[in-house]
Amino acid sequence: MKHIEIPTLLFWENGNSWYGSLDNARFFLKPESPEGQEKRLTAQFWRGPLTMALSEITATACFPVTEEGLVHAAAWLEERAAEVN
Repeated sequence: MKHIEIPTLLFWENGNSWYGSLDNARFFLKPESPEGQEKRLTAQFWRGPLTMALSEITATACFPVTEEGLVHAAAWLEERAAEVN
């Protein structure tokens, strides 16, 4: 069974961003630090096969940059992917 895997907490704490896919599902994750707020992981989701710049973002969400937040982000992406695949 295929599923979405995202990098570990250290990857996000170092400010890295990530593109991923699962069949027709495409996503982009980026850590952000809004002024006066905790760091969060912003997820953008679209249906493939085109790049994000050439596609319509169909869903977005934010998650805390914590181990629990990463679990929720992966689960959210899995749910969106199930809708398009």
